[in-house]
Amino acid sequence: MAVAKYAAGFTLVELVLTIVIISIAGVSIFAALSFNLRHQSDGMEYARTSALAQAYLEEIMAKKYDETTPLGGVPPCSASTTACSASGSFNDGEARAQFDDVDDYDGLDDLPPLHVDGSVRYEYERFRVQVSVNYATTAQIAALGLAGATDAKVVVVTVTPPAASPTSFAVTRTNF
Repeated sequence: MAVAKYAAGFTLVELVLTIVIISIAGVSIFAALSFNLRHQSDGMEYARTSALAQAYLEEIMAKKYDETTPLGGVPPCSASTTACSASGSFNDGEARAQFDDVDDYDGLDDLPPLHVDGSVRYEYERFRVQVSVNYATTAQIAALGLAGATDAKVVVVTVTPPAASPTSFAVTRTNF
């Protein structure tokens, strides 16, 4: 009986190379999957952040323009009628329930975020909301076609979700 000259199968070198190649491919696939799993909820967090910012902006924009603006907004505060509040005196120390104009929100820092009535927004209890209000710059006023330095205010709401970087949302409120 004749013995086969070459036995069918793999050599040890071929087997080791195959294991190394499969290991490298496996590590790459698992690294990609791990990254995707860590960031799969980013879209949902951004949607929640946007919804919270929108709620605050709607609350703020529903208030009158300035402390000196009468109910209904007519006449608007200006140099020719009642002077508008100075930017250094925006937040006049009122409690949140008494906020009646856009300026009162300047410096607001809610952790956790609150409803307008002061109750906690439990669905956002680990979020932080900060608000700043300033008069618009000269360039912004010119771009809006306004004349007076106190004719527009920029409201910036910054929302910081848990374990994420802050996101800012800005709107311009004009004096009307």
